[in-house]
Amino acid sequence: LLRHGWKAGFDLVVLNPAGFSPARAWPVANYIEFARLWIERHPRSQIVLLLLPRKRAKATEISSALGEYCIDLTGGADQLEAFAIVGRARFVLSEDGGLMHMAWTQGTPTLALFSDSRRDWSAPQGSWSDCLDSSDLPCGPCGLPVCKFGDNRCLTRYSAAQVLERAEKLARTRPA
Repeated sequence: LLRHGWKAGFDLVVLNPAGFSPARAWPVANYIEFARLWIERHPRSQIVLLLLPRKRAKATEISSALGEYCIDLTGGADQLEAFAIVGRARFVLSEDGGLMHMAWTQGTPTLALFSDSRRDWSAPQGSWSDCLDSSDLPCGPCGLPVCKFGDNRCLTRYSAAQVLERAEKLARTRPA
């Protein structure tokens, strides 16, 4: 972390825009807006990206927008390093994926973004975790890789400000 720009004493916030398919992807612009809002309220924070190399375009867009507030470890951290980083993070915002599971199992406050995924199969558990999902929609959870409406409404209906509100509540919790 230090070699990649971590400012000692700054909180780490992990963003994981790594959805398996287009239907599972919250827009990158929303992640950027979320990060900017978080940093505005918590200026001693840095955003960490631990994406796989195939998500490089998303990482580049986010890190370019956030500048020194972003530590981009895309393709540069192995599983053990990623596990350690999410374990020390103040908060993790993730689509349905491995980093999300690494975080909540360690008691790191975690907000999962599920679209076509079934919450009852793999949503994070515990008072330090939450899941925004599509189970309240007539079409969800559909399991389709591309939204049949073409708008990914299960995730795009959540603004960065709405996600931030949930995130801040979670960031104040840790398991007993």
